[in-house]
Formats: sequence, C-alpha cells, structure tokens
Amino acid sequence: MTSGSDIAALRQKLAGGDGPRFWRSLDAVADSPEFRDYLAAEFPSAARLAASPERRGFLKLMAASFALGGLTACGGGSRDYEVPYVNQPERIVPGTDLSYASSAVFDGFGNGILVTTRNGRPLKIEGNPEHPWSCGGTDVLAQASVLGLYDPFRSQAVQHLGRPSSWAAFRAALQAQMPAWHEAGGEGVALVTGPVTSPTVAAQIARMRAAYPAARWFAGAGVGREAIYEGARRAYGKPLETLPDFGRARTIVSLDGDFLDLGPGQVGLSGRWSAARRAAYAEGRLLTLHAAAPTPTLTSAKADFSTPLASARLEAVARDFLALAAGGAAPSGDDPVSRWTRRAAEALIEARGAGLVTTGLAASPDLHELVHRLNGALGNTGVTLRHTAPAVETGAGTLAELAEAMERGAVKVLIVLGANPVYDAPAALDFAARMERVPLKIHAGLYDDETGAHADWHLPIAHPLESWGDVRSLDGTVGLIQPTVAPLYNGRTLPDMLAFLTDGRGSEGGEDALGLLKARWRTDGEDATAFEARFADALRRGFWPDSAGATEDVALTQEAPPSPPAPAADGIEVVFRPDSTIWDGTHADLAWLQELPKPLTKIVWENVIALSPHLAEREGVATGDIVRVEAAGRAVEGAAWILPGQAAETVTLSLGYGRTVPDHLSNGLGYDAATLRPVATPWRLTGARLTKTGRRRMPATTQNLGTMEGEDIVRVQALGAAPVGNPKGAPPPASFYPAPETQLTGAAAQWGMAIDLDACTGCNACITACQAENNIPVVGREEVALGRWMGWLRVDRYYAGGLDAPTTHFQPVPCMHCEQAPCEVGCPVEATLHDSEGLNLQVYNRCVGTRTCQSYCPYKVRRFNYLDYTGGMTPVQQQQRNPEVTVRARGVMEKCTYCIQRIAAARVTSAKDAHAPIQDGAVETACQGACPTRAITFGNVADPTSRVSAARKDPREYALLGHLNTRPRTTYLAGLAPAADPTGREG
Repeated sequence: MTSGSDIAALRQKLAGGDGPRFWRSLDAVADSPEFRDYLAAEFPSAARLAASPERRGFLKLMAASFALGGLTACGGGSRDYEVPYVNQPERIVPGTDLSYASSAVFDGFGNGILVTTRNGRPLKIEGNPEHPWSCGGTDVLAQASVLGLYDPFRSQAVQHLGRPSSWAAFRAALQAQMPAWHEAGGEGVALVTGPVTSPTVAAQIARMRAAYPAARWFAGAGVGREAIYEGARRAYGKPLETLPDFGRARTIVSLDGDFLDLGPGQVGLSGRWSAARRAAYAEGRLLTLHAAAPTPTLTSAKADFSTPLASARLEAVARDFLALAAGGAAPSGDDPVSRWTRRAAEALIEARGAGLVTTGLAASPDLHELVHRLNGALGNTGVTLRHTAPAVETGAGTLAELAEAMERGAVKVLIVLGANPVYDAPAALDFAARMERVPLKIHAGLYDDETGAHADWHLPIAHPLESWGDVRSLDGTVGLIQPTVAPLYNGRTLPDMLAFLTDGRGSEGGEDALGLLKARWRTDGEDATAFEARFADALRRGFWPDSAGATEDVALTQEAPPSPPAPAADGIEVVFRPDSTIWDGTHADLAWLQELPKPLTKIVWENVIALSPHLAEREGVATGDIVRVEAAGRAVEGAAWILPGQAAETVTLSLGYGRTVPDHLSNGLGYDAATLRPVATPWRLTGARLTKTGRRRMPATTQNLGTMEGEDIVRVQALGAAPVGNPKGAPPPASFYPAPETQLTGAAAQWGMAIDLDACTGCNACITACQAENNIPVVGREEVALGRWMGWLRVDRYYAGGLDAPTTHFQPVPCMHCEQAPCEVGCPVEATLHDSEGLNLQVYNRCVGTRTCQSYCPYKVRRFNYLDYTGGMTPVQQQQRNPEVTVRARGVMEKCTYCIQRIAAARVTSAKDAHAPIQDGAVETACQGACPTRAITFGNVADPTSRVSAARKDPREYALLGHLNTRPRTTYLAGLAPAADPTGREG
C-alpha cells in the first residue's frame, strides 16, 4: 500500500505526465508489483476459499441479509402451512404487484415514494414521479428502508429495566404517575425528539405542552440544521430555509456546499441541478459549478473548478467575494486558492442576478450569514434562490441545555421519542452519566439503542412502512405516510404515544394514528364526506397538493460583522461529516448500507480517518496505519486513508460508527467521532494532534475491484470542442463471429441502456435499488476484503490530475450486454448466452462455476457465489424476497440482467393488449428508477423514437472499451467540461 514516503514520487509522476490520465487509487498510480499481482488475480483463487469469516459476526450478518426472507415473529408466531383466502382482500390479486404512495423519512424530512407490495408484503421502493419535491427520485436510505422494516435488530417488545414487559404494564405504570404531572403543570417533565417536520406530530406536541405548561421540549440529532437557521436569523432576522433555483442560474459557487450529497434535500436538489445543467447544454452553454471544500464531497467532485480549502479559510474567501462584488480588488496571489477565487468571483460578477452562492449543513452560522449577504449583494436573492419558513418545527431546546438541566436535577421525567441522544450528543456533554440523575426515563425507538440501554422503559415504535402519518419535504410539501403492512412488533407511532402522554388514553379510548392524522387536516366546519374525498385524493397522490412553503419576503438586517482575527495555526484542523451511507448512525444496523461502498473512498463496513497526501507525506503515514487523533484530553483511533483533494492540514472524521449496542450488527464497527466533537462548533475542531500508533489494519474497500485495462474509459466533452463520442453511422468493425441472432431475426424489441456521466453524481442509489430488486446478498467485511463483493452494479470513481487537487469522475458499470460477448464464447456449458432481444442471459441451473466467463469479461461485472450466502432460508422466509428473481446458490455466477423480470412483466401486459408493441418507458430498470438525476436511460434501441435511441445520437455517446469490438448495448455519454479544459474539470 502507498506510504507517505511514496507520495512525493507519485506527485512527480503525475505532474510529469508519466502516470495514467484517469486513475482510481494511489496504488494504481504507483503500479507496483503488488498491485499488478492483484489485478492478475482479480477474483481470488479457489485456494482462498478456506478462509471464512468469524462465526458470530457471520451469523449476525446473515440475520440482517436474510431479513427480507421473512420474520417468524410477524403476526404472532411461525406458520409452516398456507391458508387460502375465504374472502379475497380488496384490490389484492395473488401474484400481482400493488403500489402505495407514501413518504420515506430522512432526519425528519420526507421524500415521495411508491411502495411496491406483493400479497400484502412490501418488497421494493420506487420514487413517486408526481411528488413536487422528489419528482420520482430516491436515495440510498429510501431504497434500504424495506430492509429496515424487516430488520431483525429492530426493537420487538416493551422492556422495563432490561426485562420483557408489555404495553399494558407501561400504561398502568404511567397512568399512576400522570395525575402528579398534571398537578405540577409538567414541572420537571422533559420531552426529547428528533427534528420534527410532521404537522400531526407538531400538533400533538403543542397539545401536550398545553396540558403540561411547565414541561420542556428538546430536539436533537447527530446532524442538525441549527447553523442554517442561525445564519438566516443573523442575516434576515428570522430562521429560514434556502431553496436554490438552478434553472435560473448561469453559474454556481459552493463554499463547502452539499446539495448533491446525502441529506434530506439530496433527491430534490440533485435532480433540479442535473435538469438545469442538461438544459444549459442544450442551449450551447455550461452551468458551471465552482467548489471549495475542506474535504471532498459529491458536490465538490462534480465541480468544473474546485480547490481544497481549510474550513477556517472559508469565511475569509466569502468576505473576499463580498469585497469584489462591491468593486474591490481581486486577490493577487498565484496559489491555487487565489486563482480559484478570482475565477469564481469573475463568474459571479459576470452573472449578476443569475449567479448562485451556496453552502452546506456543516458550515458555521457566520458562513451562512455571509453567503446570504453575498447573494443579496449580487442580486441573486429572489431570482436564483428563494426563502421559505423552516420545514422543521422551531422552539425546541438543545441537547446541551437538556444536559445542563439534568445536571442540576431539574428533570424528573425524561421522555425520549425517536431519538438517541446518548449516542448523538458530543462526549463533552457526558449525556449518559447525567441521564442517570433522572428518576424516570422513557425511551421509544425503532431500536433498543444506547439511549434505550440507559432508560427505565424502552418501547418499540412503528416503522414508517407500517404507520399512518405525515412529513414535510425540504420545500414544505406535506407528504402522507400510509401503512403497507400491519405492525410486525406491535409498535406505536409517535402521535399515538404523544396522545397517550397527554390524556392517558391514546389510541385506547381515544383516536388512533389515522384519526389523529385526519383530525389535523380536517378544517373546522368541513363536511365529512367532502373531507374524506379530499383525503382519499391526497392519499392516492401521496401528498397534499399545493402545500409547499410560500416564498418569504426578506431584507438584510445590517452590514456584515467585522472580520474575526485570523485563527492561530496550531495543530491540525478536524472536520466532522455525516457518513455517506449510514448518515449519523441511525441506519447503522442495515447490512445493505454497511456493505455499500462509500462514493469517494469505496470503503465498506467502517469509517476511516481521512487525511491529505500532504499531511500523510509529512507524518509518514500510509493508508491502513492506525492513527490517533486527540484534542482536549479525548482521542479516537482509526485506520488512516489518504484522500486526494483533502485540504492540506485537515483531517476528516465520519459520524455514525463506534456503536456500543451488544449483539447488533453495528456493534464495534469503526470509531465514535462524537468523542472529539465540540459542543459549540460541532462540525469543526482546531488544535488537534495526529500520531501513529504503530499498528496497521487495511480497511475493506472495493476501489480496485473491477479494474479495467484500456484507454478512454472515462471521456470528457469540453464545451465547443470536437465531439469525443464514437462516430455516428460508421460501419462496425469486422468480426470473426457471425452476426448476433438479434440482427438476423429483426425482433421487435432490442434493449439497451445509455448512462450520462455528466448527470451521475455517484450517489449510489442505483446500487441499493439493484440489491433490493435482485435479491443480491450481503457477504460481510472479510469476504469483501477477499474480493467477493456481490454487487451487480458498481460505480467506479476516477481521478484526473495531481494528488492534491484532482478532478473526480463517476462511472456506473453494469453488465454491458455485449452483442459480441466474450463471456458467451468462454462458457463451456452455455450458461451465458444471447437471446433474441439482445440480452446477455445467465442460466443459473446450467452454471457449474468454472468462472471462465468472469475471466473473459473485460468489464469485470460478473460475480461468483464463493459461499452459500443465501442458504438456510425456510420457504416462508423465501417469500419475503422478490419472487420474480431467483435466489442464487453457492458455485453460481450472477450479473446484471437489465431487470429481465420487469421486461417479462411488460411482455405479459403487451400480450393482454393483442401483443401491442411495448411502449417506450413501460420498462424501467431498478437502477434507472432510483436515480435522482435521471442519468440512466433504458429502452428499445430498435425504436428510433425512443429516449435511449435519442441518447445514442448524442455526439457525446461512446462505447466503453469499444475498441475490443464487443459492441456493448450499454453505452455512455461523456461528461461535460468548460471550453478551456481539455483534460476534465480544472482545479
């Protein structure tokens, strides 16, 4: 592995043009003998089959992977026989999918989804194309929510003092105490929730606070929006959401922005950015993105001009922009940051009133305020961005205030609903110890987590897929949540619990969750029949129409505050970021997300300590060294990862790991970043020290899996330059092999796919959607380290340029479905073959596991079941998988099928309609449907009017490794770059 002493040589190699133009890792640049040996043995030999994962960890992992296989606890006990319907349930046709419009919940915010069910069982999540915010897109968390429903690590019973109890016992215990609460007016009662956007939950909280006037409400989460609202309050006098309108912008400047990164706004914002960039290209221009960030993000990775910049310097750059907007002089330096600042400022000034400056969740309130003032000075406010009232309910106290109240004994009853403050709170608050001073502690959550372990009562709450409720999107649109299955573990919803805490009755003797939801939305005096019709229409849509937040009129309150003194350059800077797969740890028990490669590092099953090549070179640190980061008497240890594009003196710590819940999948994975997290500045720490411990442990990563040999793997189309795509209309190269059957029979449908590399942000929603759709197993950290990751679709990340500030490119790679497929020639038993519609098929019951096809495939997209990753499942468990997709056994090769089960379903529908041609768009692959930026197009390439045919006519279109004459049906559209950038995006 590349060490600090090698970095200078690698930097010189790239600067001198001796290295590869596009590269995936530092080891690929070094091209060491060890790396060449790895490529030669791309998929480890059978001799390594003796290696097996640790038994306890394997059983925990398989429990999570088998979760979709069913749960014997559902419905009150196991059943080994089937009972036919006596009365057929309404709208359920056996063997036919039924979809429900609902909402996926992310940190309190909602995105519109369609839940696909089969015989009453939720199987798959799709985007809701009618939803005004998410517009049919999804993210990795929405796709994994089905696994969360069936997660065996979910809380399954009421617990009292660590022992099983019941809802009846809990109700009786609290009903005995509630008269005293009422008599004291709620004095000493503290309610803790996560971020609340649900109008129904907010109404119940208000009702509870009216019943207990002296009670206090606190809200907290690992990733909060306090800095966003505080920055707006300083600039405009009130907290606000800021919503960009990319379609009206001509240039974007991101100061540690995150609109393309995982978060509550990712689906809506990335889709709008991609649509605006596509529209600009159609007009012959480029919607340029300039980005500066202390650590690489998906937003900075997609920038046309980017530079690493320490978090401490972001505010100074924002002030430079303000001065330039007022006619001041530009920075005169020749360093990369000065050059980037001048270029970005010129673009903003040239596009006055059509520019856009943005920042992100991790920015300080001061930076948010400066960005607001900068947009105002440039005339952007009200044009390329608008402000609305916060989607999150305000008025709650902070976890720091709660910790202080518990310390002085002011809290007598602590009620925690849907939050985990023991884990989320910075370690300096010592939340668990202070919580012990509270006489009565009640926790309700999906998991019996760290907070549940310190509570007197733990209660299971219902999953969103088994609940009634509502939730707001970032733009304020109110989405409805409806149950798609009965609660598996007798969980309650938050409105249910709040109603009970208010009146002592709740759904037993009062309104249930559906009644509470209707009561919130039925207006005074509204006719019952009219309301039911209106509610049914909203339920069908999945949201209340025209419920988005109104645009607020804003005016800057005063001049920008004076510049603070320059920070002392003592020690290194530590920045904290949510994990790009499990967020703040809320989803840490979902195996799909643990094994999902992180977009920029491709690491799985843990977090790492990311540092720059500069810092690694200076400290002599190699990737895989265990390093220690310490500050203020606290420290964390983790594996080092040298991350190109990181600010020189900055270290990045990821949230979500270091969990301590016994017997849970997440227990013991990685380090807990909250140990070092400051209370006052939760996203940044200064004055830290980095030291080597002398130990090593390589993180499990997929970054070198599927390495392809060849040129022009990634292509970039500079604006105005000659087309980089394949020449159109040119005859295909000659071949020794006869023409494919598809070209001889003239079959009606010829399936193909086009992937727009400019639109792909590397978000990985496609990978998780493919896993959910196609029953792809989870194999565990040890197996991934052996090269046995099973994903049918991977998203390769390539760098171009130097180590310190490279440009980044993403490339999804499914099976190419080649017309001249090498795998078909190599298979000795014809387990892989072509059909009449151009699909490269894999016949599982023919495969004998020679893996010849795998070695013949130049794209490295085939996966082999080295172990029986899905064995031991009962017939009832198997019904919880997608019944249209075969569950593969040990010794079988598998790969992307273009979701052939969906094509077959379209054929059936076509047959019912007198075999009418399958309409364009009738077949949507799982990856295509999940993509929030619509980077993937699928359809019939034989239909000249289809969208995929139109994509193939684009001058950017090219075939991956086309010189091999494999004639792939999956092709790519080159990424876009500014006119003066012949090698990709500039730094």
